[in-house]
Formats: sequence, C-alpha cells, structure tokens
Amino acid sequence: MASAIRDHLPRRLGRLKRNDTLEYWFALPAILVLLALVIGPMLWSLYTSFTQFSLVTSGGQTWVGLENYAQLLSNDRFIGALGNTAVYVVLGVGVQFVLGLTVALVMANYTSGIVTTVLFTALLLPMMMAPIVAGYVWKLMLNPSFGVVNYVLETVGIGAQGWTGSTAQSLMSVMLADVWQWTPFMVLLLYTGRITIPGHLYEAARMDGASRWFAFRHVTLPQMKGVIAVAILLRAMDAFKFFDKMFVMTRGGPGSSSELATYTNYLAGFNSYSMGEATAMSWVLVIIAVVLATLFLFALQRTEGGEDIV
Repeated sequence: MASAIRDHLPRRLGRLKRNDTLEYWFALPAILVLLALVIGPMLWSLYTSFTQFSLVTSGGQTWVGLENYAQLLSNDRFIGALGNTAVYVVLGVGVQFVLGLTVALVMANYTSGIVTTVLFTALLLPMMMAPIVAGYVWKLMLNPSFGVVNYVLETVGIGAQGWTGSTAQSLMSVMLADVWQWTPFMVLLLYTGRITIPGHLYEAARMDGASRWFAFRHVTLPQMKGVIAVAILLRAMDAFKFFDKMFVMTRGGPGSSSELATYTNYLAGFNSYSMGEATAMSWVLVIIAVVLATLFLFALQRTEGGEDIV
C-alpha cells in the first residue's frame, strides 16, 4: 500500500504546472510601495533642484537648469557649513572609533559573564534616548551659567568654559553630545568583531613570543578590518546627515560657528522657502556622501590576502 502511494504521488505532482510569475505578483505590492514612498519623491526632488520653486509664491516651478548648483559654488555660508560638516565627521567619528575600539577590546579581554552584561546594559542606555532629548540634556549640562559641567570644572580648579555660547567650542559641544550617545554603537559592533576572532591565532602569537602590541597590529586589526570598515562607514554616513542635537543645542550658532550643511539646507527650504535651492543642496550632500563612501570602500576593498572585506 505504501509503495503504491509513493509511486502515485510523483505522477500527481508532475501534473501540477509551475507558475513562473507567481513570485513577481507577490513582490508587486512591495515594489509599488517603494516606488511611491522612495523613488517617486527622489525623482521629484531631483527635478525640483533644476527649477526655481518657492513655497510662498504661486508661480509654480520654472526650469533654470544648473543655476541652483552654480550658485552653491559661490555660497560662502554653504561652503563654510560643508567645512564644519567635514570636521564633524572626521573628528566625531574618529573619537567614537578610538573610544569604541578601546572599550570593546577591554571588555573582550578582561570581562565575562554578568560583568559584560551589566557593562553592555549601561553602555547602551544612551542609544535608547531620543536624539532630541539627548540634545536638550547636554544643552542644560553645558550651559555656561548654570551647567553641571562648568560646576565640576570650577570645583576642580579648571574654570568655567563657554561651551555652546563660544564660537570656538560650540561645534565641539555638539560633537561631545553625539560621541556620548553613539560611542556605544561602535562598542557593540567592534566587540562582536573581536570575540569572533579564533583564539588559536592569539595562542600561536604567544608561542612565537609576540608582544601584545604585535598581536594587536598583526592579528586583531587584520581580522577586524571588515567590521571596522562597516562601523566607520555607518557612523560617518549618519554623522554626515546629523541635524537634531545641533538644532536644539546651538542652531548653528554663535554666528555660524557650529552650522552644519544639513542646517543650512533646512534654512533654505523652511526659512527662505526656496525649494529649488534646498533640493539642490540635498543632492550635493548626497553626491558627496556617495563619493566618499565609494572611495572609503575602494580603499579598504581588499585585505592583505586579497579577499573582499565587505
């Protein structure tokens, strides 16, 4: 009886006709949503960047070609904001990486069990806070008049600092808040990369008499190159479009000392209502981010052995 069923079943299944287009019909709703919510607005903004379009006039969109992009080249405020953004991305992400790698290596080498769990819980708390809330908290802490940070500095004899009220320290103040909130993200990624390194590699290095520094340079860093590249790239792209904490802490001031390109873009679109100029700025930022990400990945594309890292 069982053998008859086994012989009959393949013949019945063979009569079923495969629908080669069924999977495409299942994917169609997701594709339509993607086109409506992502591709459509992107194409509209690209077209708008070549037009003169204001939200407060009824003239509609007037095609001006590359005029909006040409004007950005002579826009000193936008060029200065790009410079601040470059400083913010390089220094901010650099500090996050150094701190994150240090903490990740210390935790991987010297902690385990419940200690690691407690440390991760404490480290990840800043990431759970909304960026706007974190910005307001740090704005109060760094207040030049009554902030707790200046109180501590005066207590230990260093003296109060201007922080968000100083043209020399305002950008650093915003950067400090972002480093506090997102260094745990670096720790999480880098710690995961470190604990996946096979232990026998370190055992072999110790048997050969290698120092800790030698093992770090020739074992840890090469083995973590892929996760390091991903961590830096993710944070750099996020820092490149940074806006929220800077908006609530300094609003680009004093003057334009802490103004980032995203805030200049915001002012063009929602203060001057010049959507043509604002979308042109947005596309310039997108192009710069894509070019930098491509160059970064190209520079780190292959390891010493010639294998792709991502």
